Amino acid sequence: MKLKITTNFNFGKLAREMPKIIREYKTEYAKGIEKGSKNKIDRGMLPKLEDSTKEIRKLRSISGNKPLKATGNLYNSIKSGVDVVQFLKYGQYHREGFVPEKIPVKTKNKKILFVNNKKNISVPSRDFLGILDETRNNINKNFRIKVVKSLKK
Repeated sequence: MKLKITTNFNFGKLAREMPKIIREYKTEYAKGIEKGSKNKIDRGMLPKLEDSTKEIRKLRSISGNKPLKATGNLYNSIKSGVDVVQFLKYGQYHREGFVPEKIPVKTKNKKILFVNNKKNISVPSRDFLGILDETRNNINKNFRIKVVKSLKK
């Protein structure tokens, strides 16, 4: 008696296609982080801005009270690449929180002067990087679909 065994999968095919699948996954995930991070900033980050910061922004003719969006430089610098998300260096300081060397103060004639931060006033952490749950779920679902499709003969 002969027993014939057949398969409906091909690990060799999956192995050949896996680098491309992973590269596409990482690229889509980076795009998702770019979109999610900008969405997070648009909704408004916590903690809210201090009244002193709002006052300085007003003196500098910067409208809006959303953290991390004063000039738009950081927001506009958030870009995704092949498998990476990049943004201006000071964005990392905002993610972690920091104590600036100098702080802006308002003078009597409504000018802004930067003075040494002798009181060690800190800028709170605002971790703006993120991805929307729906986007993450779709990316993971597409990854699984591609793996299963590549596994089939």
